[in-house]
Amino acid sequence: MNTIDAEQAIVDVVIIGAGAAGLSLLLALDEQQYTGTVKVLEQRSGPQNDRIWSFWHSNAVPSYIESIISHKWSTWSLMTEQGHYSMEHCFYQYCSVRSEQLSALAAERTSRQANFDIVFDCDIASVNVEDDGFIITTANETLLARQVIDTRPPALSSKHQGLLQCFYGEEIRLDAGVFEPSTVKLMDQLRSSALGIEFVYVLPFSANHALVEFTCFSIDIIDKQTLKKRFAQIIKTIVKQHDYEVVRIEHAVLPMYSIDQNRHNSQRDLIYGGIAGGAMRTATGYSFLSSQRWAKKCASALTQRTKLDATALAPINSLYQKMDAIMLTVLRTDMKIGVTIFERLFRRVKAERFARFMTEQATFFDILSVIWVMPKWVFLRAAFSSFFTLSALSNKKNQR
Repeated sequence: MNTIDAEQAIVDVVIIGAGAAGLSLLLALDEQQYTGTVKVLEQRSGPQNDRIWSFWHSNAVPSYIESIISHKWSTWSLMTEQGHYSMEHCFYQYCSVRSEQLSALAAERTSRQANFDIVFDCDIASVNVEDDGFIITTANETLLARQVIDTRPPALSSKHQGLLQCFYGEEIRLDAGVFEPSTVKLMDQLRSSALGIEFVYVLPFSANHALVEFTCFSIDIIDKQTLKKRFAQIIKTIVKQHDYEVVRIEHAVLPMYSIDQNRHNSQRDLIYGGIAGGAMRTATGYSFLSSQRWAKKCASALTQRTKLDATALAPINSLYQKMDAIMLTVLRTDMKIGVTIFERLFRRVKAERFARFMTEQATFFDILSVIWVMPKWVFLRAAFSSFFTLSALSNKKNQR
């Protein structure tokens, strides 16, 4: 490794990105008492209060994540023009973690470990593979790393075969009590429109404090101004004549299609995590618990000094990937049927089965109950379409 100055830092593990996946891996390494040196490199200038990650509680939640859950709700609901439906469960509660709390926990754990470090305001110029490691060049230094895990979000593709989750929301406070604090409105005012499948998402922290988002599942990117305009119409109906204070804003376009950059990675020793590593459920947009499972497996391999295997680290089981692919085929073919599908899930599937399915911990009977409520013909047609598409891709790959 003579391409790096002898005075430059040698690090065992470099994690690129201090988002949910990167910090979760750092915390998992701390939990498993990793003794090597770890450095997290983050482009942003410092910890951000810009995200709330939500998930259904399960046995997969690590104890350190449990300690920073800001809110839990036992009831979550869906509302369409046809009716209002809700699910309730005391164990499989809907939970939220704020990005600032995850950052604070990671900073606190790092301060106690001389071998851990988080570097903000750090632009990565290049990552080059050497015979027995990586050379990472930043604006301020050059690092030699034995292992690099890249958790930066991937660029959006215009040629995807799924959907995009586009949303704009505001966390607001007002003097009047307009929210029902015991219930998350998971998909309120659910309907199909020219934009796609749209709904309102409400996380109520109290009667007068909530995160409200306008969300749309669409094939194409919906620009921020369009989303913001729809949000403005919706928020008026919620707060009515009351004035409110905007605490912060959330806006993003998330991929709801298959992404796993580890499969197409020519630099085989470089591992991708988070959304880039396939942590997002393509049919739902949830990724936080998947990232926790991935972080635990990745930390275990690093602690045991075994070579990281991207296939073994896959955060989502192939069964869920295939079921999600079929769902996306159905929705892309006919967006209107999406309202019927979500409505049937809430009407006919028990809360605990629904939660286990959403957290990739479903039993055989859970999966069967979910399949049973689906419109049979359209899903069979989509299943055949997905099968032949996968077969064609496999044959094309084998011919290369």
